[in-house]
Amino acid sequence: MGELARLIFILAISAICVVALLSLLPFLLPRRVARARHAIQSAPGRAFLIGLANALFFLVIAAILLQGGEGGGLLAMFIVLTLLALAAIGLAGLVTLLRDRIYPHAADTPGMSLTVRTAVLLTLASLLPFLGWFLISPLLLLLTLGAALTTFVWQEGNKAKQSPGDEMSGTEEIR
Repeated sequence: MGELARLIFILAISAICVVALLSLLPFLLPRRVARARHAIQSAPGRAFLIGLANALFFLVIAAILLQGGEGGGLLAMFIVLTLLALAAIGLAGLVTLLRDRIYPHAADTPGMSLTVRTAVLLTLASLLPFLGWFLISPLLLLLTLGAALTTFVWQEGNKAKQSPGDEMSGTEEIR
């Protein structure tokens, strides 16, 4: 019984941390999150396929590196954590997209209370036994990984097209 209570406690603390991360990232990295949101909104299939291809590629590399001992295991862990960090940027873009769809009347509401509510809803949906664990979470992680990777390619590709005074503020949406 003690192990079950410990597992539930760890899961609850982890969920709170995920909600905090997803709520703060739109304010910490506004351009990246806005671009990830745009990638999810405009081409979700493309973002999913990019995420799937990159996840398969890097996870195969991580699996091979795990066979190499401690140094390889450390490098494999770095690869997986980097993928999760990128997916978190995409998840923050998804949270902002869902926030505006769930609360369309409150688009001008300042603060982050609606962002926190949306992050809680998304986190609870991914914690749903079986459906959330094996369908919602993996699909969303692949979609948002692809969206986050798209933001890095988009930035490099469009940097030459932007004039120096054409900087986008963090709250503008990409058109």
